[in-house]
Amino acid sequence: MKRRIVVAWAGVALALAGCSAPVERNKGEEARQDGGWTASPRISAVVRQGAGLIVRGDAPPGARVVLRGDQDVAFAAGTDAAGRFELRVGALPTAMLLTPEVQIGQFPAPGPERLILASDGGDLAALLIEGGASRRLSAGPVLDSVDDDGRGLLVSGRAQPGARVAISADGGVAVEAVADASGRWTAALSGVGDRPMDITVGEATFAYPGPAGAASLGVVERSGSGWRLTRALSPSARQTSWFPDL
Repeated sequence: MKRRIVVAWAGVALALAGCSAPVERNKGEEARQDGGWTASPRISAVVRQGAGLIVRGDAPPGARVVLRGDQDVAFAAGTDAAGRFELRVGALPTAMLLTPEVQIGQFPAPGPERLILASDGGDLAALLIEGGASRRLSAGPVLDSVDDDGRGLLVSGRAQPGARVAISADGGVAVEAVADASGRWTAALSGVGDRPMDITVGEATFAYPGPAGAASLGVVERSGSGWRLTRALSPSARQTSWFPDL
């Protein structure tokens, strides 16, 4: 049975706020440590510094925050007394998919999101939310991201706070979203997905490439005018996230 993409699920709400706002979580997403609870890292912003990037966020004071990738790639930094951290990532040879985790003692607590970083086509930094809309941290066009579970799409972007945004797929299914106080909006397009299509936001049209083939599952790759990742969530469910270039 396929897992539907929803904006809020299992008691977890997406934080569709500005880049400086942390991602909301509930206690079900925290890890038990030595009889207590240790919150997983919350990434709030990614900014460029020279040839590299700085990842900012918060975690328990005195913790060690790690961004862990494949093939033993890892970046780490400690939090200050207020729980803030700044983690420096060097120049990106290509795109990277990283798992944020916090360590107190010997116990790692991975966060529920995955962080995607890429530089080709302009800087891209975004949090991938399993079963929900991705949250783009870097600058983007009016359409920040498309998330596809095979039965419908979640599209998200930014506009002036309170603005009404018209969205349609292939000139057919059409919805309207309203930007929140931070200028972020999300809209669901039911009954479409699992194929290439044109997505129109206002007067701008984007060529969504559809999901990747089986050989590219789990690979962050260029597709169309943007970055795409199709990942398996379970043996019977998968999710495609696509980020058009700025």
